[in-house]
Amino acid sequence: MLLDVSQPIHSGMPKAVTLADVRVEPCLRIKDGALLDTSELSIPSHAGTHIDAPSHAVAGGATIDRIPADRFLGPAVVSTVRRGPGELIGVSDVLDGGPAPSAGDMLFLDTGWGTKFFDASYFDHPSLDTELAQWLVDTGVKLLAMDFITPDLPHVRRKEGFNFPVHKILLGNEVLIAENLADMSTFGGRRVFAYAFPLIVRGGDAGHARIVLSDEVAA
Repeated sequence: MLLDVSQPIHSGMPKAVTLADVRVEPCLRIKDGALLDTSELSIPSHAGTHIDAPSHAVAGGATIDRIPADRFLGPAVVSTVRRGPGELIGVSDVLDGGPAPSAGDMLFLDTGWGTKFFDASYFDHPSLDTELAQWLVDTGVKLLAMDFITPDLPHVRRKEGFNFPVHKILLGNEVLIAENLADMSTFGGRRVFAYAFPLIVRGGDAGHARIVLSDEVAA
C-alpha cells in the first residue's frame, strides 16, 4: 500500500504569514482556442509540502540541488505523538509513539496536525524540544518530517530574538527537514519505506516534494 502524505498545491493554499501567496493561474486553455492547456505556478520555497536544505538555516550549507538522491528514500519510522499547541515534543514522545529510529532512518511525526491544514488552528502547533533535535543528530536520523509548519516554535509564540534553534541543530548537522505533510495516521506507530524526492532547484534553500510512504518494508 502506498500513502501520499503531500498537501496538494493550489491558489490561496495555507502558508506562513511571512510568505507570498501561492498562485496557480491559467496561461493557455483549450476551451479558449489554444492547442494545449498551460498554467503558471508561483509558490514560495517554504509553502506547501517541501524539504529544507541545510542552506536554509546555515550560511554556506548545501543547497537542495547538491544533496544526493539517495538521501530522499529509505526506511522510516512513523511515530504517533499527541501534543497540544505550544507543547514540546521530546525523545520519550517519539519512543512511545513507535519503533525507535536507527542510523540512516527517516523519522515522520504523526501529530494529527495535517488534518488541520485548512483551519486557523494549524498555525499554533507543537514543536520539537532542542534535546530531541540533538538526539536525532546523535542517532543518525537523516530526515525529520512532520505534519505541521515548522519544528521550531510557532510564529505566534516567538519572542524577540528568536533564532530557529531546532532548524540550526538539525540542518547544521545535515539532518534534512520536511514540513507541511498531510495526514499520515494510517501508518502511525509503524516502520515504513519512504520516498521524499524534492524538486531540483539550482541553489535552492528548499524543494517542493511529493512524499509517499509504503508499508512494504525491506527486510
